[in-house]
Amino acid sequence: MLDWKALPSKVASAAAALLATALCRAGSPPAPRAVQPPTFVATYSVAWHGITAGGATLSLAQTGPDTYRYSSVDRADGVFRLFVGTGITQESCFRLVGGRIQPLSFRSHGGGPPENVRFDWASGRVIGTAKHKHIDLRLEPGTQDPGSVQIALMLAFLRGHPPSSFWMLNTDVINRFQFVRRGEATLKTPLGPLPTVLYTSHHAKARRTTYMWLAPSLDYMPARLAQRRGDSTLFSLNILSYKRT
Repeated sequence: MLDWKALPSKVASAAAALLATALCRAGSPPAPRAVQPPTFVATYSVAWHGITAGGATLSLAQTGPDTYRYSSVDRADGVFRLFVGTGITQESCFRLVGGRIQPLSFRSHGGGPPENVRFDWASGRVIGTAKHKHIDLRLEPGTQDPGSVQIALMLAFLRGHPPSSFWMLNTDVINRFQFVRRGEATLKTPLGPLPTVLYTSHHAKARRTTYMWLAPSLDYMPARLAQRRGDSTLFSLNILSYKRT
C-alpha cells in the first residue's frame, strides 16, 4: 500500500502514503468543472523491500447524492501476518461541495494505533484520536485525509488541473505536500501496457518520498505506487485489476 507499523500507516495513502484534496494551488484555483468521481474497485499486490507481502483492495462507493465512502483493505501474507495480523483497514467518508471533495471522517485500524477523526468544517477543526491521544487541529484550506486525497487527486486530473501541492492530515499533524511531475512511462501490468504520468509527493520534514505512476485509462488511479528513502524502495503497490462499479 510491509512493515505495516513503521510505514506511514496508510497504504492507500500513501495511497499508499499514500498517497493521495480540495487541492491547494498558488493563487485562486479555477472554478471546478462538474466532474463526479467514478465508483470503482481496484486490487494491488504489495511488496516490502521487493518481497511480496500481501495485497490491497481499494474501493469507492456512493452513499448519497453527494456523499461517498473510500475504503482500503490491506492483507498481509506469510510472515508479514506476524506484524499486523489480518492487515490494515481504512475508511474515509467525504462529500462533494461546489465540485470539490470535503472529508467528513477518517478511521484506520490494524498495523498500529487506531485512528478515528471527524472534520468539523463549521469550526475549521479536525478532532479525534491518533497515536493513542486526543487531537484537535486547525484545518488548512482544502485539507484532505489519507483516503480522500486519492479521490481529490483523481478529480483534479480529470478536470485537467493537477495540483502543485496539497494539505493532508498525516496521523496527528497536518502537512503540506509538494506534488511534482517527473515524466511519463509505460508500465507492463496484468492489464497490459499502461501509459502513465509519474509524480512525486513529499513534505518538508519527511525522509521518504512517494512515487505515483498515474494511469489516465484508469481514471488516474496509480498503476504503481512506491515509497522510497534515498535510493531504497521501502514498499510498493502494483495494479492487478480495476473495475468501475
